[in-house]
Amino acid sequence: MFCIDLHVHSALGGDSLIRPEDVVHQARQAGLDAVCITEHHSYDLSRPFDGISRSAGFPILRGMEYRAAEGHLLVYGVRAGRGDLAPGLPMQRAVDWVCARGGAAVPAHPFQKGLVGAALGMNVLKLKNIPAIETLNGSLTIEENRQARDAARKMGLFGIGGSDAHGLHVLGRAYTVFPCPVLSETELVRALYAGGYWPEEQI
Repeated sequence: MFCIDLHVHSALGGDSLIRPEDVVHQARQAGLDAVCITEHHSYDLSRPFDGISRSAGFPILRGMEYRAAEGHLLVYGVRAGRGDLAPGLPMQRAVDWVCARGGAAVPAHPFQKGLVGAALGMNVLKLKNIPAIETLNGSLTIEENRQARDAARKMGLFGIGGSDAHGLHVLGRAYTVFPCPVLSETELVRALYAGGYWPEEQI
């Protein structure tokens, strides 16, 4: 089995206390096999992690978290900068943009209460062309995660787990278990569409 925290923020994104140089040690302490850095609205911000990954011999994948009109979206496999996908688009339009470029788009914390901007909520059921929903977010309540899990079940989709870490102690609190190693962003997109994975949390 291969465990990845698919939703991590670092200080490079401006809203996290996690120093890039501390990520690998914490991930290993948490028993993870890899992490995916998902800074807000930019793939490019996480570029320094390529060097950190090589130096440490530890897989660090890169994605981004996008704010659509109705909520947030985790974007994997598309190297989008701040000017490539303008914030605030309708979520389905953003999903289609990602898919057209060979990526995977996964609604993040769709039932989070108090989210800045809109929370997707039951509108997640209307989305097309998504391989999964984030059903276990390490920074949310049991009820918020349960609602996401129920939505994924209704749609016949798999669920992913991610810590949504903005502090080092949270990294690895929730993660996704894949049946095979996932060592690149291309492999991650392929694995998300293939299925057979599930979310777990640290006890």
